[in-house]
Amino acid sequence: MTPDPNISPNLQTPPQQSYLYNYSLRALWFLVALILFPITVPMIYIRVNNFGIRALPLDPFVVYNRAKALFLGVLDGIGGPTIPLLYAFFKQRLMYSSPLSDTSISGISYGKLPRQKMDIFVPISLQKTKEQNSGTPKPQPGNLPVIIVFPGYSWNSTTGLIQLYKPMAQTLCDTGVFVILPNLGLPGKTSLIEIMEDMQLVVEWTARHIEKSGGDPQQIHLLGFGAGAHMCAMYNIASSLSGLQKMGEPMSRSINKILSTQNADAELLEWLSRLTHPVLPVSGLILISGVYSLELQRKYESSRCIDTLSMSSRFFDSIDYAEAWSPLNIHRGLRKRGVFIPSNFFAKRVLIVHGQKDSTFPLDVSQQMFQEYCLLDMDDVNMKVYANLRRIDPSVILSVQDASLAKSFLEDIKAAISPFDSDSDTLNASNNSDSHDEELVDHVDFPQNGLLKHKLDSYGSLSESDFSGRSSTPEYSDSNTDS
Repeated sequence: MTPDPNISPNLQTPPQQSYLYNYSLRALWFLVALILFPITVPMIYIRVNNFGIRALPLDPFVVYNRAKALFLGVLDGIGGPTIPLLYAFFKQRLMYSSPLSDTSISGISYGKLPRQKMDIFVPISLQKTKEQNSGTPKPQPGNLPVIIVFPGYSWNSTTGLIQLYKPMAQTLCDTGVFVILPNLGLPGKTSLIEIMEDMQLVVEWTARHIEKSGGDPQQIHLLGFGAGAHMCAMYNIASSLSGLQKMGEPMSRSINKILSTQNADAELLEWLSRLTHPVLPVSGLILISGVYSLELQRKYESSRCIDTLSMSSRFFDSIDYAEAWSPLNIHRGLRKRGVFIPSNFFAKRVLIVHGQKDSTFPLDVSQQMFQEYCLLDMDDVNMKVYANLRRIDPSVILSVQDASLAKSFLEDIKAAISPFDSDSDTLNASNNSDSHDEELVDHVDFPQNGLLKHKLDSYGSLSESDFSGRSSTPEYSDSNTDS
């Protein structure tokens, strides 16, 4: 029995906190956003300086929509958990003077070019000496999962973002996994295909070398936020279509007429042909606040009158080019054409995380991407929606390990990368049966409308719904954060 991906999920929200608390929190967000609003003046100046006075809108409707989009964008940047997490961050710094751990090894080359460097965060358990901890057995080589992090904010370079994401990478590493932060591209000088080629080199380097240090080359996971989530999903597309070519299916035949126009198909074929084949598949994807259809994103931004201002419009200036880099459109086209891709050519597990109130990348596109993944032969597909958050930035959330939201976030990631539990009958069925989809579904109670029943549990200040096995509906969490 396969869950129907066309069924809209019911939003199940646990009991809210007091109205006074909620309205006070919203008033605080509004006040901070109002204080930071003057930062938009330099942005307007840069816009006019680059494009002339015509860049300023004269239509009152356009002025209103752009101002509203800009204000919501500020809220996206500082909204959700940012302020309570910053409070907890400085509180932690003042109360605990001991320096934070840093287990990173910087400047490792993954390619021949000078810019192709990366930082590797090694779990501290692999670095302890016998004198420090003689009672703890050292993990055997090749046992630990690996997370490769692709930051957001930019499609053409991650230069400068490594320092921003180091605290997050260290927090993930402290849970007992390898974390890799690669430097991709050069600002303003690198194309998307070059970024994809860099990603391929990072994965190949990891698969060849990580086992010697204690990592498992069979447990490589990609974690991306924003533009990084989009590129992780595109890497999964590249490995899938590369697998078809490995089977002897010409790529030009596989992707013929899967997109809306022949030009879009040609754009897709062009960037795929530049990659070194085969493209190694990864074990899992962790996609956070991503954009999965640049076609839909352009329409969304056009409705808000910011299509000429947004980064996505500048990078994907033509409709055909945007569609050729849209994982949602490509997956949908492959499915409608009936192209079968064996499961060993793409990720086995996917976790999608999104904020319900995100105004930059709308939630409904993530839900459509989730539904497409549910139709693939994957072992585990899950989606976590935080009902009271806007754009979710892992570099902010994981900056304070003791915050309840950070703990919940880490639990989601650990569940997404951990091997299936042999003690779980549901997950064990996937290891012992070729028809694991049917076995997994049999352990889940489906009501008559086809939706999974949710069990609401309490987790600190959070309430989460939890279910095991393959998911057919997103999981919603009411996330009022505290420090």
